[in-house]
Amino acid sequence: MSSVKTFHIRGEFKKRKEKIPFGKYVRALNVDDALEMVYSIIGSKHRVKRNMIFIVSKNVKEITDPEEIKDVVVKTFATEDDLALPKRK
Repeated sequence: MSSVKTFHIRGEFKKRKEKIPFGKYVRALNVDDALEMVYSIIGSKHRVKRNMIFIVSKNVKEITDPEEIKDVVVKTFATEDDLALPKRK
């Protein structure tokens, strides 16, 4: 059984002749799934086509120490074992 890993992916996307750098922490089973998730997130938030998002393979890093994760939500999912959703009233 595969375990979920945390990845830090850095790159840049081009929008209106401007290159905008980004860094994302994502949780996925492998590198390909993590890249797919980043393409999806950047494309939906910034309305950028996939061919305008540039990620170099050396900028994809697997995070093994949870203290390196700067995104609070991803860090919570990486460290907590028993997460419970709040009950609706």
